[in-house]
Amino acid sequence: MPSRPEIKAAITSMGQSGGILLTDTTAITGSFCAMLVLTDAAFTTLTTDYTKNDSTTLAVAADWGTLSAGFVLAGNITACTLASGSVLLLR
Repeated sequence: MPSRPEIKAAITSMGQSGGILLTDTTAITGSFCAMLVLTDAAFTTLTTDYTKNDSTTLAVAADWGTLSAGFVLAGNITACTLASGSVLLLR
């Protein structure tokens, strides 16, 4: 069967390159494509490409609030520090 690089790229972009289970307040940086919230989570730092009203980067305490268990945040995530809860950061 011929190689299909476009399929490999799609699988890799969906977390098949691993990830990090974050259950404490350790500061994590890197390049992640998604985050699955395992238990309700609040953040000290959550750096993404998302903006507020298309102008400023979201401020964690004021704008993200607490994300509920089961919530999936897709997009470019580059830094995460939990205040509480647990998340799985996917590469």
